[in-house]
Amino acid sequence: LAADRWRDVSPDERADLAMRTAQSIGCEAGAWVRAAVAMKSVGPDGQDACTDRLRPVLQAEECATGPIATLRLLFLTAQALRSIGKTGVPEVSVGPRMTHGQNQIHESPFGSPSSFVAVDVLPVRRLYDPTIFRGYRATVRCANTGSVETFMKLWQEECQQRPVSEGVAVVLGAGNVTGLAAADAVSQIFEHGRAVLLKLHPVQSSLAPVFRAALKPLVEAGLLSVVVGGAALVTDAISAQEVTAMHLTGGEETFRNVVSSNKKKLLTKSITCELGNVTPWVIVPGNYSEKDLFFQADQIAASIANNSSFNCIATKVVLTSRSWPQRQQFLGRIEQRLESLPARPVWYPGAVDLHQNATGDSVSNGCLQPKLFRDVHRESHPHWFAREWFIPSAVETTVEGESIDDFCVAVSQIVHDLPGNLAASVTRPDGMATHDESRVELLIEHMRYGVVAVNTWSALAYAVANVPWGGFPGGTIESPESGLGYVHNPCFLPLVHNTILRSPLRVWPMPPWFPWHGKGGRLTEGVAEMYSAITAGKSGIWNLVRMLPDVFRG
Repeated sequence: LAADRWRDVSPDERADLAMRTAQSIGCEAGAWVRAAVAMKSVGPDGQDACTDRLRPVLQAEECATGPIATLRLLFLTAQALRSIGKTGVPEVSVGPRMTHGQNQIHESPFGSPSSFVAVDVLPVRRLYDPTIFRGYRATVRCANTGSVETFMKLWQEECQQRPVSEGVAVVLGAGNVTGLAAADAVSQIFEHGRAVLLKLHPVQSSLAPVFRAALKPLVEAGLLSVVVGGAALVTDAISAQEVTAMHLTGGEETFRNVVSSNKKKLLTKSITCELGNVTPWVIVPGNYSEKDLFFQADQIAASIANNSSFNCIATKVVLTSRSWPQRQQFLGRIEQRLESLPARPVWYPGAVDLHQNATGDSVSNGCLQPKLFRDVHRESHPHWFAREWFIPSAVETTVEGESIDDFCVAVSQIVHDLPGNLAASVTRPDGMATHDESRVELLIEHMRYGVVAVNTWSALAYAVANVPWGGFPGGTIESPESGLGYVHNPCFLPLVHNTILRSPLRVWPMPPWFPWHGKGGRLTEGVAEMYSAITAGKSGIWNLVRMLPDVFRG
């Protein structure tokens, strides 16, 4: 079996296979995007409902979350494996160091004082991150091992042991984002050393030929088989003696159904999953410049509109201070952006009924426009806070409290009562008073989420591909929260606690994932071509230069 031979393949040979796979994806990127756009252009009646105005928006989104994300993951995987072959551990942006939490924590309800081993994985200079993700920093926080030396030893052991897990993993792909299934398969093959049987979600069954072509080097190596089918296929696959692991990306209900239907068969298998999240975005009150305020509002609007909110980290609850003077202006900007966008086909199964149940409104013409509902509270509308609604809607809820201390305490209680612990975002103003800044930092450090994003959408942590992605530690089979284990941890970091992703309050130029970006489709295509050129051994600099006119015209 290829799975048996795979464990004896050197890190350099694995890196070569990852690079060949990335080059194959570069060749098939156009076909991948076209197939994904076609899938998401169909309304509930089965007819194409995509308008000329919407099509370039979908092309930009599908290129970013499909080929670009997978290209980046494969390049970073290859880079890490080659570094392991030379030095024993991957090269990172900033190496391991001991960090300590806020020393005032004993005065707050947020938790206990703690220390971590911190590792920065962003920016990646070879991929021009200082230009594309200018000012961004991703710090992975790992459990305190007592010293950096001890951590390095554990990290080296992880790099040697984890990639040779052996066996076959059954990967049950998600239906909402086309890049998820491919990334899950890549993670199992290169990070865990398993061959993969990838069963696509029924919604994505039409993409099976595209995935087989894009991931052809893995298929030809006998390490990947892409299949379509139903529950019977899953049961048969899990029952196979060669299968040693199962990974699912999807909803908690689906996960529970799979586990309960195959309970005995799964007793000896490794089980991991990435599930949903009622994703909060906290707006710390303060004095924002109009440009900063509008940029942050635009980010939230884009995070609601993206992929019709059929994302596990689509913003669902926006938390503001009732006494914040800029609240009305901020919410008005979000609503203005959302109202300016074209309605999208309701292509995800069940979304029409979900929308009617959540809002009481019917769906006309099979399309929906994203919407933010203001001043919604758990006491009067508990359903918004009790589950993840896979519809293009979010709610804003206000928090009482005149001081930053009171605001942070109230916010911590609200967000930790929401289902899920995958990711959250916090917007905070520049130039805060020292005490207030310390309190906000305390909140950020002790939010129990797999990723806490500061001044940016948490989805960027998934997009950069080397941030370990999964729920906050502590989930169990019986109570998985947002998941068990991690996907794409190509740096093989051990004892991961969570990641804090930080961004400037306002970035320029406009991110191409904003749906009103006039050149988003051209820019995402350009990034895909640049990454493809880099995986082929070129510098990619001329690809970057060719994008500049569209950057300035966006």
